[in-house]
Amino acid sequence: MRNSVHAATTFVFLFIGTSAYAFGLTDSDYDYLATQNFARDSSVLKNLSPKEQARLHAIIVDATTSHDDLARARNVAQALTTFAERQHWENIHRGQVWDTSKP
Repeated sequence: MRNSVHAATTFVFLFIGTSAYAFGLTDSDYDYLATQNFARDSSVLKNLSPKEQARLHAIIVDATTSHDDLARARNVAQALTTFAERQHWENIHRGQVWDTSKP
C-alpha cells in the first residue's frame, strides 16, 4: 500500500512537471528574450516546436548561468541561431524535417 501511494505521488509530480512544458514559453521567458532583442512575434520564436520551446525555456532558467548574464545571453543566442538555421533548412527542403535520418 505504501509503495502504491509513493508511486502515485511520483506520477502526479512527473505529470505536473512535464505538462508545464506543453504551454510553451512563459511571459517571463518572453520578457527576457525582449531584453536580448528577440521580439515575441519574430518568425523564429513563432515557429518553434514544443520541444524547442522547452529547450529554450530550460536555457533561460538554467541555474548554472543564473549569475552569469553573458553566458546565459550567449547560450540563448546560440540556441536561437540553431533553431533559425533548422527552420531555414526546412523551408528550403519542403516536406522534410531537419532531424530525420535518410534511408
